Order: sequence, then structure tokens, then C-alpha cells
Amino acid sequence: MTGKQVQGISDGEHWRRASELPPDVFAVLHKPNRAINPVTIVATVDSDGTPRTAPFGSLRAVTPRLLRLGCNRYHGTYANLCRDSRVSVALLAPPNIAVSIRGRTRVVKERMDIAEHLVIVEIDVEEVKNDMMRRGVIESAIGFTPPQELREYYVGAIAEIEDM
Repeated sequence: MTGKQVQGISDGEHWRRASELPPDVFAVLHKPNRAINPVTIVATVDSDGTPRTAPFGSLRAVTPRLLRLGCNRYHGTYANLCRDSRVSVALLAPPNIAVSIRGRTRVVKERMDIAEHLVIVEIDVEEVKNDMMRRGVIESAIGFTPPQELREYYVGAIAEIEDM
């Protein structure tokens, strides 16, 4: 990456755009030990051109240029991604991460082993835009905690998404 694309930027410096996830953003979306990431907001385009957003807790960073998520095949997001591969993902995370990630999608697994109504979608990162104000602090991310009886299911789904 060039200097304009994050590399060599000091901690206090504000960057605008990058061609891949900067290390701090990657770390938020690539949690160890199958931990659940903060919820991201995934934006797609409906068939009539209307923007559509949906929260996803399954989005994982595989590499700084590749994201992966599990999606219900009956969800409007899935229909939109099959018709139009353009996607934008919004992420907020403490203390200073507010980014929009633009990319293109493709379905890479039509039926997850853990649940056949789920598919795995990959997102090729095209651009990461820093939306963080220069002053201020993000106090919390959008968190999600599954009920105790479903924890193993969620860990299994995350494992399948990550290990594909």
C-alpha cells in the first residue's frame, strides 16, 4: 500500500481511504477463538434500486482484502447479492473505528454444513473509507450475544465460515 493508503500512518494521523483493511480494522473483524465480532451493517441494492441494510454478526475478515459471512438464503440480502454483487459494510468499534467497506460479493458455499438454509458469501474488498471524525471516541460497538443454548451453534457457524 502507498502512504495514502494507510501504511506508515502514525496512530494519531487521520487516513481517508485504503485498498484493504488497515490492521486495527482487520483485528476487529478477525477475532481469535471463534469469538463473535461486533455486528456490522451490510448494505445492498433492492431490485428497484432502493438501498437496503441489514445487521450481520457473522462477518469475518479472512485477509485484509477478503471478508466472509453467513447469510440465510431466504433473506432479502441474499437475493440482492445474487442479483447485484455490489455491497457496502459499515463498522463501528471503540475507540476510533468508523469505516465503510465497499466491495463485490460471490456465493462460495450454497449450503453450510451446520444449517442448510445458510450460505457463505465472500466479499472482495475494493475500498475502505475512514468515516471517523478527527475528534471524539466511539464508546461501543454493536454487540450480539446468542442465548446460552445456541452458543455452540454460533461457534460452529463461525468455524465453518472461517475454515472454508
